[in-house]
Amino acid sequence: MVLVGVVIKVLLPQAASYEAAIDQLTSIPREWLVALGLACVANIVLYPLTVLVAIPKLRYRHGFIERQAGFMVSNCLPGGGAVAVGTQYAILNQYRVAPALAVAAVSADAVWTFLLTLGMPALGVGFLVLEGRQNPQLTTMAIVGLIALAASLIVIIAALHSEASARKIGGLGQRIVDPVFLRFKRNPPDVVGAAVSFYTSAHDLISRKWKALTVTNVIAQATPMVVLYCALAAVGAFPSSVSAIEVFAAYSAAILLTSFPLTPGGLGTVDAALIALLIAFGAAGPEAVAADLIWRLVWFLPQLLVGAVAMLVYLAAKRRDPVSPPLDR
Repeated sequence: MVLVGVVIKVLLPQAASYEAAIDQLTSIPREWLVALGLACVANIVLYPLTVLVAIPKLRYRHGFIERQAGFMVSNCLPGGGAVAVGTQYAILNQYRVAPALAVAAVSADAVWTFLLTLGMPALGVGFLVLEGRQNPQLTTMAIVGLIALAASLIVIIAALHSEASARKIGGLGQRIVDPVFLRFKRNPPDVVGAAVSFYTSAHDLISRKWKALTVTNVIAQATPMVVLYCALAAVGAFPSSVSAIEVFAAYSAAILLTSFPLTPGGLGTVDAALIALLIAFGAAGPEAVAADLIWRLVWFLPQLLVGAVAMLVYLAAKRRDPVSPPLDR
């Protein structure tokens, strides 16, 4: 939280009076404190649902540890998403989930998160246009996200169509990454093998459970936004200064920036974008800064701490290596 404050002050020195923002934080009505607390708990409790849908026999406790530890890892390192995938697979393996099922579950979760992150800004801009509002910066970001979303969908659908298609997609990717890795004198990854493995492991799961995976991933993406709505309402900015659509658009654009992991947890880039967009939509500077700090304090920090505890629990379980029944379906 100290880092968030420093980053905001450095990046947005003229955005607001920080004394006024602190006053906002110290005068939150009691009912909104309760709402923020409930939103915080809901965010943490509902977050593991995606893996429980993918692996029905998995205990909630094990799914909770896998998802929360993955969140912690992905937000503690720049580019930590790739490390988090490996961590989640290792945790599922520790709980005796069959390797193919673990790969399918982690892959499906990563794909849905990626697609929703790319698609939400375009949806937000569409809502703004219907409302008669336009924001050039947000529109540009949404167009980029929409193009990336369309390209990603084509690649994913092609990779899931057949093993031959997966090999073709992998071959194309291999030709792209080989020169890059060789230039830095590194062995390139086996992109073809990864594409075929994705088809083999994820095709059946996604074809059977895509609806449930979509619903649970939308819930996982939406709960931090609910925290932001509560934060803005707590400081008096919502719905008087910014509308529900504007909050959705600002949140979607800020979350998209987490795909460009310049700092752990998107600190700085995400906060600067969120505050700037909220101000552009009509929120006062102190309200936007205070809401961002509340959002980080109620959403990001608790889940990060829960993830750290989950990681410690996993490491302790790994050390003890308990015998658990295998989950092979």
